[in-house]
Amino acid sequence: MSNRLFKVQDLLHKEVAMLLHTSIQNPEIKSVTISGVRVSKDLKYSEIYFTTLQKNHKKLELELNKASGFIRNQLSKSIHLKRLPSLKFIYDSTAENSQKIENLIKSLPKT
Repeated sequence: MSNRLFKVQDLLHKEVAMLLHTSIQNPEIKSVTISGVRVSKDLKYSEIYFTTLQKNHKKLELELNKASGFIRNQLSKSIHLKRLPSLKFIYDSTAENSQKIENLIKSLPKT
């Protein structure tokens, strides 16, 4: 991946995280943590991965994707790119998966 792509991903990560905690009025969305951002090579699409301690992550994913137009509009005011990518929010289940694996390892009989 190019250096520019990494910089755009990092910039989007910081700006979206800040925006979610300052500009969004929904208290459920304020509990979201941005865990990663992937941007396509042509800078048209981005996938924003988030985590939360709440159990209703599917509902949060829906709410975030509904608000993606507003978020993208707010980003366009602070980020000056020729093409601002479309935003798609995806729940990051890495922590849950690692917890399941750890529990499986702990449940193995010790020899």
